[in-house]
Amino acid sequence: MQHKGWSIFFGVVLLASFLSIAISPLVGWWLPANVSTFGPDVDKLYYVILGFTTFFFVLTEALLVWAMYKFAGRPGAKGVYVEGHHRLEMLWTVVPGAILLYIAIAQIGAWEKIKYPKQMPEPDLVMGVTARQWDWTMRYADKPQPENARTWAEVPSIDDIYLPDELHCWKGANVRIFLKTQDVLHSLFLPQLRLKQDALPGKTIPMWFNATDFNTRFNERTGTCELTDKSKEWEIACAELCGGGHYRMRGLLYVHETKEDYLKWLEHAQKAARSRQPEKKPTPVAAKD
Repeated sequence: MQHKGWSIFFGVVLLASFLSIAISPLVGWWLPANVSTFGPDVDKLYYVILGFTTFFFVLTEALLVWAMYKFAGRPGAKGVYVEGHHRLEMLWTVVPGAILLYIAIAQIGAWEKIKYPKQMPEPDLVMGVTARQWDWTMRYADKPQPENARTWAEVPSIDDIYLPDELHCWKGANVRIFLKTQDVLHSLFLPQLRLKQDALPGKTIPMWFNATDFNTRFNERTGTCELTDKSKEWEIACAELCGGGHYRMRGLLYVHETKEDYLKWLEHAQKAARSRQPEKKPTPVAAKD
């Protein structure tokens, strides 16, 4: 019985760990709130994968605890050599393969909607995001929709507005982002939007989202964006280890309630950016003889 005690202890620890995860949604330790149009598709895939992995985790750990209890150390007993069971081996090969094939097929629709440039809707707002060690630089055009979005993404304009770590848009807008990196591999991650994309050196990668909720309003008197609710502080993170300052690579997503509110903020940001520009001095003219 002394040897069987370890199997009981191991089983109790596993059961406690499983129950702590099972009750986590009840205490708020779960996925962040979804505010993206394609978020339900992503969450559905997550729960499908979670269901499969949970079932097989419980099954394998239960079998492990049972085996530890039943075949605990018995001094003097001789072990039995088992050559294997081909049918059983085929079963645990075919079943995981079938599950992986199902997941691969089930995710096609969501992947096309989120990732394929041809499937992306016409943008209401275009912006550039450039990653570098260790911050995000957001580039805004002087109007929400530049004439040629792809050309604008590759060739900056003199009227562009640059902001560190602040991504602004408005509720219901189809937002097109052109993602770049100046140095190493980074990954733009917006948890509430269920959106993540690696930034690869030498590439400009398009991505898009449409936010279904807002979290900020622009205060014209103070010239600041104020969160409507402290619980709606939506973080932008780097999901790829990119160096010693990786932990600092954070930003905030500001979704305005209306396009008008966004344009008020944009106008203020333009004035603030231009006020920081050095004044142009007149070009000296050579004196005539």
